[in-house]
Amino acid sequence: MRSGGCVDFDQVTALVRHPAWVLLRADNATLVLSFCGTVFVDENARGVPESVLESRLDDRLYLLNEEKPGSFPRPAGTYLAEWTKNGWLRKYYPTGEDEAHFDATAALEKAVAWVRDLPARSFIGTESRLNTIVALLRQMAFGTETDPQTRIDELRRERDAIDAQIARLRAGEVDMLSPLALLDRYQQVESTAVELLRDFREVEANLRQLDVRLRHQVATAEGGKGEQLASFLLDRDEIARSDQGQSFQAFFDYLLSPRRQQELWELLQQVNQLPQLEDRANQSLLKIPFAWLEAAENTQDTVRQLTEQLRRFLADRSRAEDRRVLALVRSIQRHVTALEGQADLPGMALDVPRAHLTLPMERRLYMPVERIELDTAAVEESDDAEVDISELFSGVHVDTEALTGHVLEAVAASPSGQANLAAIVDDHPLTLGLAELLAYFQVEHPGLDTIVDPNHTDLLVYPRVHVPGHTQARVPHVTFVRDEGGTAAGKAEQE
Repeated sequence: MRSGGCVDFDQVTALVRHPAWVLLRADNATLVLSFCGTVFVDENARGVPESVLESRLDDRLYLLNEEKPGSFPRPAGTYLAEWTKNGWLRKYYPTGEDEAHFDATAALEKAVAWVRDLPARSFIGTESRLNTIVALLRQMAFGTETDPQTRIDELRRERDAIDAQIARLRAGEVDMLSPLALLDRYQQVESTAVELLRDFREVEANLRQLDVRLRHQVATAEGGKGEQLASFLLDRDEIARSDQGQSFQAFFDYLLSPRRQQELWELLQQVNQLPQLEDRANQSLLKIPFAWLEAAENTQDTVRQLTEQLRRFLADRSRAEDRRVLALVRSIQRHVTALEGQADLPGMALDVPRAHLTLPMERRLYMPVERIELDTAAVEESDDAEVDISELFSGVHVDTEALTGHVLEAVAASPSGQANLAAIVDDHPLTLGLAELLAYFQVEHPGLDTIVDPNHTDLLVYPRVHVPGHTQARVPHVTFVRDEGGTAAGKAEQE
């Protein structure tokens, strides 16, 4: 449903279940709107720890119960749990934190904004909004004009208007905005700034809905990870290319410009110091650029966190599938080992005819052979010429079987059946440099499992090949573990 459009009976019926509508009809709506509106809207708090929010609500409940005893008998934690369940607050655990945090939802902000617009206002400005409408219409009309002459005429008209203003100023005629005009424009700036902050939470809510929908698809999908990732990237791209996504990105790029930030700050400071607005100026408006920047950064952090959680979610499912496949393979190996030696094995043999097809496009196109002219003239050898042929013999060959033997020897000697790469290199120093080090990562044996921990690294020092000196290499922590099941399967295969 678009803003300003008509709504029918079915649409209104569906909106009755919206969290914002439910909040307005709740028994304790006054407490929710007053308390949460102060904390999350007026103070623009984001990610409030549970202990802090519960303490503040407990103080508020104490004061209310002092005025009207028994009006709110339940503890503060119970109210927060109920508000979270109804979709008015969002409870989550930030990365690296053990304590839950709370944040307002878009539904709560919409309800607070609607309630705050209900009281009658002593002054309602209309001139500034009309000027804004005319300016926006002019930008749209001439911003899409393809005729160069029309654009030139418009620019000349603006130039003539500016020249006329300059002439009046030189003549001593200074046009000043009236106090009512200033107040009109100031109220519009203030309301627009608050609406921008409210829009950020709605953008975050849309991203979280995308994450929930994707997790449901991943949990119930039967296809491969490639299809799931393709669907996720399409959804992310759809949000980025939507009107809301493009507008948010343009706004975020504007905030990242230091020059524009400085200009905005200077304008706000200059306007707040106007004597005509001395009684009406809102000093908290000076903090609005920082609030915008903080809200935009929180939205970007939400995108990064959701992407990282999705990556871990897919990786965990992939590891579970790999373990399941490995268990099936080992089960088949055990059955095959148990059936060895039996005369009549279950099964049957089929001779399936197969036609070998070669498509025309699979054949390589004809390429003419380039003729090379050879100079057959004899070259006389010179006794003084010295040719360095050491490069012909400087090739490095790594014996992977010997490296596998080093690993098996270290694992067998360990009581725990484990050995890490750094200890093996200390016992058997590298003599062939980086090629030998990389070969350890390719060691494969039926009786070994290789565990690579990218979160921990080891610093290895080894001599250079054909060059004096040593080289340092920081590699992930690698642990070789004895695989009992794989060892039994390997011995059975050898027998």
